[in-house]
Amino acid sequence: MKGQCIIIEPVLLDSLLVRKAIGVIAALVAYPFILASIALSPWFNAYNNALSDLGNTVTNGSVGYVYNAGLILTGIFVFVFAVLLLRVAPGLKVAVWTVPLLIAAVDLALVGVFSENTGHIHGVVSEIFFVLIVVTMLAFSYVSWPLGHPRIGAVALLFGILSSFIWFTAWPWSGVAIQEAVTSGMTAVWLLLLALNLK
Repeated sequence: MKGQCIIIEPVLLDSLLVRKAIGVIAALVAYPFILASIALSPWFNAYNNALSDLGNTVTNGSVGYVYNAGLILTGIFVFVFAVLLLRVAPGLKVAVWTVPLLIAAVDLALVGVFSENTGHIHGVVSEIFFVLIVVTMLAFSYVSWPLGHPRIGAVALLFGILSSFIWFTAWPWSGVAIQEAVTSGMTAVWLLLLALNLK
């Protein structure tokens, strides 16, 4: 009706189903954009390129906007997911890993905003993102027992260690797309497990 405004009740946002749905979307939403960008970029080679090459709007044209939109959208959903988790269960045991996750979400969106063709800043925000993801998973693993998620904590610990190993190991190819894909894939699996096991 005229003059009416729609208000989303905080109770709705705090519902378990909504938190789970947002978490699942946050874990998966980037991949249709990434896969579409790869399909539309026949020049792309996982051994020689970085995933960020797909988002270069100078060399990859409009496809770059598709890739970057996926990163920004993912950042938004991860941010909302982390905020809801912290809102429902405020306290140090949750803040110790949701705050780095919040910052990582903002940073991921910035990776999309400052695409590869913007220069040095893109490399900076990209590196910060991968560092924050490792910090987040290791922090979650540390508090996973008191949170009631020891198995997911074990997965987070394994993924955090593997992510560090991946980035500090010299591989026989020149690109970093494989390292980026493996790290982001592990992060997505961890987020998905977390979302589906929320109580």
